[in-house]
Amino acid sequence: MPFVVLILIGCDTQTANKESQRSNNIPELKLYSCDNDSLLISPTAKTALMNAGMTQCMMPFGVLIAADQNMPSSYVKMSGKILAEMLDQNIDSKMDDSTLFPYVSDWRTGWLAMPVNQETWETEQLPILYQALGYDIIIPSWWMGLLSSNPTDLSIAVMVEEITHFLTQFGYSPRYPEKFGVENWQSIIAQETFNARCDWWQHPENDCPNSPAEYDGDCSGPNCDVVEFYHQVLILRAGMQPGWYGINFPQTSSELEELLSQQMKDLMDNPAYHQLNKPLTFDYPIKE
Repeated sequence: MPFVVLILIGCDTQTANKESQRSNNIPELKLYSCDNDSLLISPTAKTALMNAGMTQCMMPFGVLIAADQNMPSSYVKMSGKILAEMLDQNIDSKMDDSTLFPYVSDWRTGWLAMPVNQETWETEQLPILYQALGYDIIIPSWWMGLLSSNPTDLSIAVMVEEITHFLTQFGYSPRYPEKFGVENWQSIIAQETFNARCDWWQHPENDCPNSPAEYDGDCSGPNCDVVEFYHQVLILRAGMQPGWYGINFPQTSSELEELLSQQMKDLMDNPAYHQLNKPLTFDYPIKE
């Protein structure tokens, strides 16, 4: 795709050009020690990561991924490949929508963490990390199953899901709130979720008439329910299989297509928003 002239809400052309320059001045796509000078995070953040044992870092297009020292490096690299490809689907080393850069690269607001021990993560690592970094969306070992030398289909599905959640919540939602917003029920994807609830979509933590929740929890707010719903819509419609299905959610793209509104399909098909529309290759080039 050709390079896109930036148009940032509330920013003039000069500011937009600066963001374009920043988005091209990022670390190489490779695995670093989290205290490496090449990483575009503060010394305080680097110290917190290292002290918490989150020693493996990647920054695809400025997005911080930090993994526990015991996470196999192949899993960290695969997460980096997935994230890079979702932001650069034609693999030309440029973000398809570089106006997302200031949102997804703001590690003070959100980042991706790859912990390996749930108790250690919650009781020891998080208290250290909360002092220096923003909200963590996790890709943890306890969701990916038994860790092998290379990522399994299950682990890759978990990576795709959590990375999609991150990009939706911290990228597309603040950048295009009327289209992809997840902070209320007003955006197009939020309205689609709301209209599908208790009909052909139910998150297993949420109650519906005659269909009680299957698990403890609460995913009824838009910043959970919409994010979970949109992941399954995006991945199935792109020709891949999500790692799990919501209650009553269609399991084929043809069934899904019949249920989605025309407004939703038009939004997802609009090339201006670069939504995933074909299976990922999982082979984005990285530096070894």
